[in-house]
Amino acid sequence: MTSFDRRSLLTVLAGGAAASMMPGALAFAVPVFPGVSALSMDLYQGSKVIGQHAYEITGSQSAPRVRTTANFEGRILGFRFRYALSTEEVWQGGRLLSLRSEGSLRDQPFGMSADREGGALAVVDEKGRRYQADGGLLPTTYWMPNFVQQSAVLDTQRGGVLTTQPQALGRGTFYGRSVQGWDIGGDLPITIYYDDSGTWSGLKFSIAGARFQYRRV
Repeated sequence: MTSFDRRSLLTVLAGGAAASMMPGALAFAVPVFPGVSALSMDLYQGSKVIGQHAYEITGSQSAPRVRTTANFEGRILGFRFRYALSTEEVWQGGRLLSLRSEGSLRDQPFGMSADREGGALAVVDEKGRRYQADGGLLPTTYWMPNFVQQSAVLDTQRGGVLTTQPQALGRGTFYGRSVQGWDIGGDLPITIYYDDSGTWSGLKFSIAGARFQYRRV
């Protein structure tokens, strides 16, 4: 890869191309709540902090609202990029009722939405295409520790369904925290870490040889 357009860079940031929009039936996934309801991450490219990522859970465990924000600016193969994302989730009784996501990459906007319709999610992807997805999908906002147990997840950037092949890496430490690590695999080539309370504590990914890490602060 010698250059980056908006679509190719968004693809790797999202974890891969959108998979089939109608996956096979999934076990209904009720999100597990982390020990910490609000946190912030610094995003490193190499040894340099290039931005932040944060989430906040408000309301109750039966009716939570979750806001996620991310902003960073980096350089890949000599090309500078700016990225921003804001996601709002509304849950009720363990079911995702609605999700709104919007952002920009290199100043070009993108977004998606999902709303519950019976046992399914009515999704509008970044191109405005509408489809129904399995109502048991968890979104790629990473705050729920049972995210690592899923075989398919809802991409909150492009609006597609990503297949995953999670593999446990065992226990260890990640910048001073005791964690369990997982390679997610499939369409989402990331390594993610959760601490003993189930709180998201780190993440690693690479794009065209450039290495990035989220570190909890």
